[in-house]
Amino acid sequence: MKQFFLISALSLSLFALALTSTFAADLAIYSGPTNPGWISQEAAIANAETITNDDQMKAIFESIENYGDGDEVGYDSALGAWMQAHTGNGQQDVFIAASGTAPSAVYQFPNVDPDGSNIEAFVEDGNVFINVADWILYMSYEGGTRSADNGAAGAANVFDIPGLSFGNRGGPQVPTAEGEKYLPSLVEFQSDRPWHLEQFDGTDWEVIPFAVSNDDPNSSDPAVAVNTTDGGIIAAMWQKAQPEWDGDDPRASGVIEFIANWLMENGAITTPVEAQDKIATTWGKIKSVR
Repeated sequence: MKQFFLISALSLSLFALALTSTFAADLAIYSGPTNPGWISQEAAIANAETITNDDQMKAIFESIENYGDGDEVGYDSALGAWMQAHTGNGQQDVFIAASGTAPSAVYQFPNVDPDGSNIEAFVEDGNVFINVADWILYMSYEGGTRSADNGAAGAANVFDIPGLSFGNRGGPQVPTAEGEKYLPSLVEFQSDRPWHLEQFDGTDWEVIPFAVSNDDPNSSDPAVAVNTTDGGIIAAMWQKAQPEWDGDDPRASGVIEFIANWLMENGAITTPVEAQDKIATTWGKIKSVR
């Protein structure tokens, strides 16, 4: 009889899990105009297409939207509307700046909204922002021309860390144990815009470095920061001035590995398929001990 009540209680818990896990995360990618000295327009578009067409990404995200030139101007633009609709919607969504630039849809230049920008509200809601190539939030190239720079203040404002810098320093970035585990394709490379890890000491951010400099343990790229107060996640990855990457471009494959491996283990993304798989596995275990 005790076993019957145990199984019944567990079945109710699993049913509740199914009901509360029916939503899935959404993904938006920005592949609009780039700073061409850091990543070419062709590379940004190709990387966005690689991520969009990846089977793992299709399995994780309910929808994947790729926004390009013309989609990104102002908060009322298509990309701006997506970001606002995915702030406060009760799920953890992901935005990737595949161009490495900061369109005014997410952060109006030059630092028009130092507090409360679309991207800051999005992150503070517990969502995920991934940047590749150029210094995170440094500038926009809307319409194909360089706009007034946010400069270092862009990242500093969103992280709420005055004086935050991604200035060049240190030698080649060597994979850490976390990098080898979560980004298996990661190889040593020279970053031009590494994280300065010491600047995050005493803040609300916990940084997980996937690679660190061989002569400066406080210089890291790629890395991800998790806000210990609101759960927001910001990753800056392969911030290097290389318009076309030699060989496989890690700015696509590495981002896919980051999402499929690290984020799925450490984030709050839940998919209906994952919930059903968990239920099926648990019920299999129950039946085996009946």
